[in-house]
Amino acid sequence: MTRIEGINTPTALTIISETGIDMNKWPTDNHFASWLALCPGTKISGRKVLSSKSRPCANHAAHAFRLAAYSLHKSNSALGAFLRSKKSHLGSPKAITATVQISLPVYFTICLKQVLNMLILDNTITNEVTKTASLQI
Repeated sequence: MTRIEGINTPTALTIISETGIDMNKWPTDNHFASWLALCPGTKISGRKVLSSKSRPCANHAAHAFRLAAYSLHKSNSALGAFLRSKKSHLGSPKAITATVQISLPVYFTICLKQVLNMLILDNTITNEVTKTASLQI
């Protein structure tokens, strides 16, 4: 997890403690972002958009993702440049949310691949143990 720009060890631990490693709870990364309340809300009445701001959320993982994005302000990475560019146009809060929405699919994909690798490894170990046990009998 710490390979993602802006996420350090305490941030990764906070996110993992809130969400877990198994990302199969959410079908896509967009569902995950919606659960974290990082997607824009759409309050529409009579074909008129009343509000499109993100809904409030008390989720610790969402807060950790926002802190990770905020820490990229002085970074020389592509995410840091993206944050600074959006900050100049949209302002700080919206820029941080936009940066989180960019880095969230990366986190989601890494977690999915790690779970798949653990399942493959577990199946391989189980098969080897079964083969060894059958040979000993």
